[in-house]
Amino acid sequence: MHCKPLIMLTTTLLLTACATTPAPDQSMLAEVEAAIARAVHAGAEQSAPVELRFARERLAFVKNSAMPNEDYELANWRLQEAQLDAQLAYVKAQTSMARASEAQAKAEADRLRANIVDAYGASALPGDMQ
Repeated sequence: MHCKPLIMLTTTLLLTACATTPAPDQSMLAEVEAAIARAVHAGAEQSAPVELRFARERLAFVKNSAMPNEDYELANWRLQEAQLDAQLAYVKAQTSMARASEAQAKAEADRLRANIVDAYGASALPGDMQ
């Protein structure tokens, strides 16, 4: 009576231990490559070189080591990490571009403000800009 649950548990554990992780499909590799390309296009080589390098290294590891050795569980993990690294590099690149645009807009506003003051005097500016 008590053996049946034990046999079922043992069978389940053995089947779980023998289960293999499937190889990552080519679409996942392509997604990671595309994420890396997006990050590069966004300027990550200058603004997020470490994250971009990690993404590239992890993808290379999957292609050159994990997949040939049929370590598919590790390959899947490294692909997910590479995807996240590429996404982080992209976001950092976008943030860097936004900050540069903000600084440029502020400099232009300061230049225009100075031109107004030179041409019309400080009293020409609204109260909060004087």
